[in-house]
Amino acid sequence: MADRPRLTPPVAATGTPKLKLPAGACDTHFHIYGPQAKFPLPAQRPYDTDDLPVEALLALHARLGVARGVIVQSMLHGNTFDYLIDACSRFPDRLRGVAMPAADVSDADLARMEKAGIVAHRVAYRWSSTVDERFLARLVERGWHIQYWVRSEAEMLDWLPIMKRTHGPIVIDHMGWQDAANGPDTAGFRAVVDLLASGKAYVKLSGPYRFSRAPRAPWPDVLPFVRKLVATAPERLLWGTDWPHPDHHGEMPNDADFVDVLADWLPTEALRQQVLVDNPARLFRF
Repeated sequence: MADRPRLTPPVAATGTPKLKLPAGACDTHFHIYGPQAKFPLPAQRPYDTDDLPVEALLALHARLGVARGVIVQSMLHGNTFDYLIDACSRFPDRLRGVAMPAADVSDADLARMEKAGIVAHRVAYRWSSTVDERFLARLVERGWHIQYWVRSEAEMLDWLPIMKRTHGPIVIDHMGWQDAANGPDTAGFRAVVDLLASGKAYVKLSGPYRFSRAPRAPWPDVLPFVRKLVATAPERLLWGTDWPHPDHHGEMPNDADFVDVLADWLPTEALRQQVLVDNPARLFRF
């Protein structure tokens, strides 16, 4: 067996948040793994993990007060998607999916995914800095939207022309993952805000611990980024926990904190209704 690092498991003792989420609240960004006896991980993978199946995620959602969710395919599953089809098909009223199929995926397999509730494709700079725009166009023609994952200002600016050329709405993960130490007035984050303002992009209020310099919630250096996004276009913002926080090497966050921080991020009931319920229902077709 290959000598691979193992993912740190998420916090098991997640408490009940102080903030009550609105009915129909949607967590638009999380991952599941396995069960590996049924859906084995590819032999070529960056790390190993315990099983974290959809049932574990739904138990977390019950504690947090989340009603709906969007499974985002992780690099750990490679280009395989049967596990996504299985989970979304079993909970059609609660779950949608974002997949990472290979460009040579058949129309029949795309139809299987669509029937299960998979509505988007994720491209990751970490996976490859090259984007197959013909493949993206093929998916967009079928009604999919494209989700972009970048992890720095350089990656954001490199892919900015591609994002602008992508037809239909796009989604930007983790607020664009710009180093919080540099503040929100950088070229990379201005690009995120401009795409949001133009009506081109949705932006996920997720992963604050990934680009904050603070070791734990409430990640105060992220608040200026959130406020700029909220002031720009709250009708195109989404929220997600990023559970189970894969490949995070700092203090593992408690998922209840991702709910409680919304008291500052989205300080009115109207904003929380918009970002947590209305926006995801529209984009992910609940």
